[in-house]
Amino acid sequence: MFTLENFLNGLNKTLPHISADIYADTIILTRCSRNYETDEIGSALIGNIPVQEVDTILLGLTTDRAMYNDNFLYRPRSFEIPVKMQGQVRMMSYRFFDHECYKVSEHNYELYISKASMEYAVALLCSVSQFDFSPIEVPPYRTRFEGITSLENLFEAIRILTVKITAPVDTTQADFKRMLHSYLFNIAYCKNAVFSTLNFTDSQQPVRRGMRREGQLFPYKNYNIELVKYYYQGVSTDIPFSQYLAFYHVAEFYFQTIAEQDAFQEIESFITRPSFSPYRKEDVRQFYNRIKKKLRDQREDGVWDERTGLLLCLKKYVPDLLALQEAITSIDPSAIEYYKNTDVPFADGGNRFDFNDNQDAVYTKIRNRIYSVRNAIVHSKEGERLRYEPFKMTGH
Repeated sequence: MFTLENFLNGLNKTLPHISADIYADTIILTRCSRNYETDEIGSALIGNIPVQEVDTILLGLTTDRAMYNDNFLYRPRSFEIPVKMQGQVRMMSYRFFDHECYKVSEHNYELYISKASMEYAVALLCSVSQFDFSPIEVPPYRTRFEGITSLENLFEAIRILTVKITAPVDTTQADFKRMLHSYLFNIAYCKNAVFSTLNFTDSQQPVRRGMRREGQLFPYKNYNIELVKYYYQGVSTDIPFSQYLAFYHVAEFYFQTIAEQDAFQEIESFITRPSFSPYRKEDVRQFYNRIKKKLRDQREDGVWDERTGLLLCLKKYVPDLLALQEAITSIDPSAIEYYKNTDVPFADGGNRFDFNDNQDAVYTKIRNRIYSVRNAIVHSKEGERLRYEPFKMTGH
């Protein structure tokens, strides 16, 4: 895995519009460019890196029995894994991590957060060669690819923070992971800074694009301020847990009224039938049975069953399933097949749905999938096999 060929392949996949080739003992970096006046495509030299720098790190990884797996770099006495800061109003500058942050050294163990080590960056690029495309997002607008003369210059473009743990004795991956989780929790508790582990392989999934609609901006309608705040919460956070619950709260707002309206309409429809007579016992019995059946969906405190409310909301506010399918496809072209073939891994099974089924079945299965996810992320009972785990680290 740790070979010069894999490193070059990973580098070419990761850096957009930049080519890496070996000439003599140097890795030559060139950028493709277009002359918009002549429409000619050319290339410009932007840097060169001694092959010896890369070979030295590759040899060290091989000699140290290093393993790169599930986004972490493991050696018997060291562990390194990428992390991302979550939920800060003002994110710390990447430059803040030039030095070792949140460093602790006790019992000959050492833990800290800083920019990814050269070893980690090289191992990551070697692993990228195994993918069809790069799972790493490089922010070209932050770093100018000019005058690159070393690996250190190059890796400034790949802005990754990692937790680094060193141990005085050989330590298992499982023990390193336990230390990692405790360490990140202590940082969150003592320093009010939340870090979650990164999973680059998630980036292999098609990108879900944010919706930009060509709609009017003039305020012709009035909106419920309470619901607007939930909507703001959903679109302004990158934490899936918070997004899901915020949007669910918007739908939940209508559960009670829509269930009552449905019950009232059924009662009104029954008692206004020309054939209905309040003086005929059979009609009164049928009316009683109809009411009793409706009341099964209502708790003692008068609140209607949430599943019923959700289903009624879907049917009323999403009346066109074809339009829903097209909207989902515009956000993620692979989602329709995903919903058809894949259960939610942390929720109750049997929640797949196929838009080609009959309409009532589709509505019911969408309701079941939404509700099972809601339950999984709201409830976290110990011992349950299926539970949503925020900031879950792969391979654990």
